[in-house]
Amino acid sequence: MIEVRDLDAREIHRFYGAAVVEPIKGYVARRGLRTVALGGLAIGVDGRVWGFIDFRPGYRLRALYRYTLKLLDWAADAGIPEIFVARDDQFSTSERLLTRTGFMRTGETMDGHEIWAWRNKKVKSNG
Repeated sequence: MIEVRDLDAREIHRFYGAAVVEPIKGYVARRGLRTVALGGLAIGVDGRVWGFIDFRPGYRLRALYRYTLKLLDWAADAGIPEIFVARDDQFSTSERLLTRTGFMRTGETMDGHEIWAWRNKKVKSNG
């Protein structure tokens, strides 16, 4: 059985073998003592809030859509104005997931990946 719980910096270190990012909020999926997937939000070196998800080979989190919506609801209530993600086109469903959860292409690319953004409708624009 896979257990899903809140993500912390220890889980990121355990998964990647290094402290890659300091999470703002996220979730980790574990099977027994093994971390099989994690995802969440972190502040990038560019100062923007970035969403991320990663899996061990052979695992998929069926509840990905539900946990993405849960995280976006939290971000909206927390007043985070926008979240960026680098879409991994190796996953055939990534475009559909991003579209269904309110992300839009920005026209930017990073390391060959399309950048998509989610904008918080609860935060008023200064423009």
